[in-house]
Amino acid sequence: MAKSTRVFAVVFSLIALALQCAASATAADNRKVVRLKVGYASISGNRIPLWATKDMEFFSRNGLDAELIFIASSSQGIPALLSGEVPIYSGSFDTAAQAAAAGADLVIIGSSEPTPYKLIVKPDIKSVADLRGKKVGIDRIGGASYYATRRILAKLGLKPEDVEYMQVTGGGNQRVAAFHSGILSAVVSTVERFERAGIPYRALADAVELGIRIIGNAYVTSRSFRDQNRDTVQRFIKGLVEGTHWVKDPKNRSAVRQLISRRLRTDDPAVLDLNYRMYVEPLSPFPDTDLDDLKTNLAQLAENNARLRELNLASFVDNSFIQRLQRR
Repeated sequence: MAKSTRVFAVVFSLIALALQCAASATAADNRKVVRLKVGYASISGNRIPLWATKDMEFFSRNGLDAELIFIASSSQGIPALLSGEVPIYSGSFDTAAQAAAAGADLVIIGSSEPTPYKLIVKPDIKSVADLRGKKVGIDRIGGASYYATRRILAKLGLKPEDVEYMQVTGGGNQRVAAFHSGILSAVVSTVERFERAGIPYRALADAVELGIRIIGNAYVTSRSFRDQNRDTVQRFIKGLVEGTHWVKDPKNRSAVRQLISRRLRTDDPAVLDLNYRMYVEPLSPFPDTDLDDLKTNLAQLAENNARLRELNLASFVDNSFIQRLQRR
């Protein structure tokens, strides 16, 4: 075993031990089990920590009977959250921010690393100029992929009216299928979706290389739910942190790959390795939200929605539940 791997193993073993001790203290409180519905936006590597927390029973250990509910688009998930159908939602930061700027009662309680989106194009698209007048796939106007696509195209010098946005509902895999069928000339996606489907692809632009940090996975709730159910939110965050540490522990690599295989329904070693590199290795031990990062994110979003400049980050982002664990 390499020296760096041994160091990581020791670090995560110590973190896991500390969390286990904290979990024992929590269990000793004899609090009743709380049922909690948690929505999530896509079947992609972004959700690995959430899936692991559920599948490895970290929610259960923290007194939560958590039900994960797939809601294909954040533009559907945010209304489901606001209606109370799902009190917590794992989805696009961009969509949540747009809704909050419009007055929605939302708060971010955690997030993960920026999603490595790329602009995937057909072979006949040789340059950005070739995209003019072409069909670009999105989930729906106002959805996560819509804002991600607009931000990337704007950075490349295109205006929204320069392309034709085509709505393909059902999630990212459906947009990839529409692209493969020839309906679309371009789509913003992660490459693992193409790898998983065995579809050839060519990336015209990379969001990260363009300096665009798209937070594809934010944990969102309403301020009213947070205020009235602080203990439940704390249990959720604690379970999620434990699940994230389990995912990051090098000794669990094989088990994590099995989880990815089961959730993504693929046995392709290349796809499993790609998801591990893209979504597991960059993970931070604690899913707190970096305010400086968000300011950059919001500034880019505000180019298309001036109301976002007025969004109060202090009330929109609440890292206190994670910070409570970090202080232990």
